[in-house]
Amino acid sequence: MALDSLTSLTVTQDGPIARVLIDHGAINLMDATMMGDLWRLVNWLRSPAGRDVRVVVLESANPDFFIAHVDLALLAASVENTEAAVGSFQDLVGAFRALDQVTIGVVAGRVAGGGMELLVNLDLRFAVTGRAVFNQVETGLGVIPAGSGPQHLRHLLGRGRALEVILGHDDLDAGLAERYGLVNRALAPEEVAPFLDRLVQRIATVPLADIADVKATLAAPDIASGLAVERSAFAQMLARGAALPKMQRFLDAGGQTLDGERRLAELVADLDRMEPA
Repeated sequence: MALDSLTSLTVTQDGPIARVLIDHGAINLMDATMMGDLWRLVNWLRSPAGRDVRVVVLESANPDFFIAHVDLALLAASVENTEAAVGSFQDLVGAFRALDQVTIGVVAGRVAGGGMELLVNLDLRFAVTGRAVFNQVETGLGVIPAGSGPQHLRHLLGRGRALEVILGHDDLDAGLAERYGLVNRALAPEEVAPFLDRLVQRIATVPLADIADVKATLAAPDIASGLAVERSAFAQMLARGAALPKMQRFLDAGGQTLDGERRLAELVADLDRMEPA
């Protein structure tokens, strides 16, 4: 793996699953070092070397911090060229959103500011109850979040709650983050590993091209164009040739029978392990 030079992230790959451990100082400050490592990670995932990966899980080695926020020294240094600096950060977090792979953030500590903006650009987000704390802190420091946070918070939370989170610059716990739609689920500490293992393993059975097509159907700006993307993606998936044999294995294993449909989730999870009839 060509990621040995990373100093704030440790990446391990197990087949189609890559796990990224954030470990950078006392608070996981998003400084120039971490930003450089995040760029190297995303570029590797976009390269031929990273195309075997289908799922990327980001967690922290620090029990108290996922990512603190952007280094304020970087903000102070950008005064002479602020728009370019902000645009560069938007490009970084947006690059994660645009990946073909599914990206998952598991928050079991504090995340704030630019760390929040990276988080909302990931595909899936999970919070550990009693430990996760979220804060879009910028307005408390005299600026606004500008790394795409307002755009994504509006879509995730709705305008009113986005305004509350941004202008209130206050802590949100895991339960409130789940109720507001900031995270997919809030999970008790003992639930995290078994839930994520099951979810990640299931996602990892989906070919990368199919994952990219599904993500494209959710990126359309309106329903009409979204429907067109769905039609095209469906046709492309069938044309790749793996779907029809898989459907036949499903039927051979008891799909479309009373017993098979009652155990649908487990039946489809086993299809990739079945030998063709």
